[in-house]
Amino acid sequence: MPITNRIRKLLVALALTYLAGIIGYEVIEGWSFLDAAYMTVITLATIGYGETHPLSSAGRVFTIFLILGGMTTVSYGALTLTALVADGELAQLLKRRRMDKAITQLTNHYIICGLGKTGEHVVAELLQTGKQVVVVDKNPDNLACFHSRDAISERFGAGLAASKINYVSGDAASDHVLIEAGIQRAVGIFCALASDKDNLFVVLTARGLNARIRIISKCEDDETEQKLLRAGADSIVSPKRIGGLRMASEMIRPAVVSFLDIMVRDPQGYRFEEVEVKAGSKFLGKPIRHSPAGEASTLRLVAIANPAADCHYNPSEETLLAAGQRLVFLGRSEQVERLRADLNSTG
Repeated sequence: MPITNRIRKLLVALALTYLAGIIGYEVIEGWSFLDAAYMTVITLATIGYGETHPLSSAGRVFTIFLILGGMTTVSYGALTLTALVADGELAQLLKRRRMDKAITQLTNHYIICGLGKTGEHVVAELLQTGKQVVVVDKNPDNLACFHSRDAISERFGAGLAASKINYVSGDAASDHVLIEAGIQRAVGIFCALASDKDNLFVVLTARGLNARIRIISKCEDDETEQKLLRAGADSIVSPKRIGGLRMASEMIRPAVVSFLDIMVRDPQGYRFEEVEVKAGSKFLGKPIRHSPAGEASTLRLVAIANPAADCHYNPSEETLLAAGQRLVFLGRSEQVERLRADLNSTG
């Protein structure tokens, strides 16, 4: 039984016991509400101050049953609270409340639905690049890894043991679960469940709750790909296709693959990152060399993706910046974050 239900039932039992005592003294003895309430409290608390008024025989019989019932309820409550503390369930409840509060304060975060093998790698990469994440999974065993630093370290790597990972337990296709994960304020959601059908339901739900969010979905069956796109997914990733391309690359360009592997596995290493040029940037219409993008000596600009979907590699420093362009850099994530803020300043 969930801990909240156990505490709720305990409080209800205590309240009913006190209410029964008050009503009993009012009916049997004809006392006022205050006298009946006072007598009930000192009786159940076993303080023993003495009777408020002399009791009739019926009142004394009622008091006997009230004491027995009250002692049983209070003892059960004490045992329940002791068990909750001893088993750590109360601490988990308090942690859950703090996490729920933290999630309500998140903006522009990423939601990962499904903490299987695919979701695990997604979480690790997002954390390594300094992103805020909320994991959604209905399997308690998958979420158990977030209960301790050692478990986080074992699953995601020693460098991420101290990372702040928020999670929600529940079905990712449910509206209230995604709302609890902050879907309206999230910038992206990953559908990494084992079944294409489950991912399809999550895509539909997410798109209905946030029309602007970017949705990336895993797809095992090629026939499901178009359905996911029609449901609202922005991009589809096929593990089988990616695996085949990786095997081919390992054969014909092993040095390149090794370089990318080293880059991704190093928590403090380089990444290919992108910076979108916003419409309000004060550098619009200016050449790259006269902007923070050209002045960042520690970042390597490798390409510009234009809104029209064409891409220019090794762009000239004289290329003019325009709203909607995405500048692709090779560099450290924290450096790219600083550039993103500088490039899109409006002052």
